[in-house]
Amino acid sequence: MPDLVETALRKIGPCVSTALVAALIKEHGLTADNARQKVSRSTSIKKLAHILFPHRARFLYLQSDYGSPDFWVALTRELLANSVSYGGGLAALLARGGAMPVAHFAIACGAPVAQRGHVSPAGILERLKAAQLVQIVTEPGIGECVELSHQSSADSYELARMRARLHTEQVLLGAVKDWARNLGLVSYNKVEIRDEGGRQPKVGTFHWDMAGPSYLGPLAKRAANAKPKPGFLVCDVLLGVNVSSVELRPFINKCTTLRSLTKVGACLQIFVADGYAPQAYALAKEQGVIPATTETLFGVEVAKALRELAELLRDVYPRAGTFEKVDAVFAQLSHIEGAANNLRGALFEYLVAEIVRTNSVHDNIQMNEVLRSDSGSAEVDVLVEHRNQSVRFIECKGYRPGGTVPDEMVERWLEDRIPLLRKAAASNTFWQKCRLEFEFWTSGTLTPAAEALVAAAAARTHKYAIKLVSSRDLAALGKASNNTALKKTLQEHFLGHPLEKADRVAQASRRRLATPPASQLATR
Repeated sequence: MPDLVETALRKIGPCVSTALVAALIKEHGLTADNARQKVSRSTSIKKLAHILFPHRARFLYLQSDYGSPDFWVALTRELLANSVSYGGGLAALLARGGAMPVAHFAIACGAPVAQRGHVSPAGILERLKAAQLVQIVTEPGIGECVELSHQSSADSYELARMRARLHTEQVLLGAVKDWARNLGLVSYNKVEIRDEGGRQPKVGTFHWDMAGPSYLGPLAKRAANAKPKPGFLVCDVLLGVNVSSVELRPFINKCTTLRSLTKVGACLQIFVADGYAPQAYALAKEQGVIPATTETLFGVEVAKALRELAELLRDVYPRAGTFEKVDAVFAQLSHIEGAANNLRGALFEYLVAEIVRTNSVHDNIQMNEVLRSDSGSAEVDVLVEHRNQSVRFIECKGYRPGGTVPDEMVERWLEDRIPLLRKAAASNTFWQKCRLEFEFWTSGTLTPAAEALVAAAAARTHKYAIKLVSSRDLAALGKASNNTALKKTLQEHFLGHPLEKADRVAQASRRRLATPPASQLATR
């Protein structure tokens, strides 16, 4: 029979010990000392280690609740009520599906990198790891990630969701950067966005997704005979969720703490998301933060294209009709600075999968499949299975027209990835009788040395096949396709001559509105 403490905890759900004691007093008429003793001595409930609450209270839960949505929501709310540092770290992680790159955790958790009296992002991670709430895992194609510890290593679907968010947010940050520069909100050449330039943007003691100095009147400080001291524009982004007040709290903490730093100039603080819950929107306005959405900044069409991009990248199975969406996404987003390169890298594998789907015999095609072995893990961009016949492992490298693939990339594929994939494939009983084929597809150009490396490797082995599909081969495959959208996207964004690309850019710039005529005052 469950004891009184277990029954009470099962009724109210995971909570701090003070709440459970109060429930025992109210529901069962126990004295405060008796209730505390029963909670302390109970062996049927679990106590979270390494995380203490005020008055030495502990977070309590049943083993059956560990890792459940109720567990994480209750723990995050209790932590935010008592410790913004640890609560902010969990809130940021949960808002991003329970997994994110370690490099982004320092931005999203809301803690200063180094500031007296505050726990740093590294300190938060260490404490959460000690409490066995999170783990650090190296995910193929992404790198070191922090993940909720109740889940095993992220599978292909979870990695696809994370990659979709990261790619889409990177395109969005490029758009926000363009917007801020074109309006003159920031110094044109001094805006930084995350994952560019080898360091994360920093203002004060905090990292941001985007930041830049601003000399706008309300932000900059000007004194006679002295250089003006700039203020700053800072921005964080989160796509894929309707942001709640709990998920916004880490950003609010960054903003309010930054304002307390007297040596840092005034800041315009913006958070960009797909949408907000009413409480989150009200919280942002109350705290003097701009709660922007992709639609309010860039209009319905761009916001819709960003969502369609995320949906495309989340889908690990190619479908008929998908490539029309790819073409539409390129049309809406490729004008954003830096977006075209991001889109090429992210969407080239969809182009490859569509070509394979329409031109090759297969039973199953899957993108971004993760294969694991004792030696490590590797991600297959496009995996093609023909039952009891062959398994094709296709490496995809999308480049701008005329771009050159580095020799080192080809060497790594031949010397590291193929052996790792072969070892992982050997453990799959369904592939024992299948011929293994390793293919390198690129819209770029390989140097003669790289082509010679691939040819030599293919000639040396007879146990498996090695194949190169270059931009020349892609052109022929595209012509053989009946998919008009695929042909258009392939030619315009992957294979078109660089001079043609430059001409299209020049034409796009000429489509801008003409300068209005001068006023009468200006002509006198």
